[in-house]
Amino acid sequence: MSRSSDDTISPQLRLAIDRKIASLLTAIEQEKVPDRLTDLAVQLQTALVEKRRCKAQKDA
Repeated sequence: MSRSSDDTISPQLRLAIDRKIASLLTAIEQEKVPDRLTDLAVQLQTALVEKRRCKAQKDA
């Protein structure tokens, strides 16, 4: 949501949205993450770090 649209909603609606987001985040945090998904996330993180390092070396 852009900042300008944030200014057009009522404080009550904004609070309701914030509560819904908090509720969803809590539910997500309580979900069991399959080991395969965790492994893939770690591999992705490693690949992104490598890419960043390559780009930094190229730009240096």
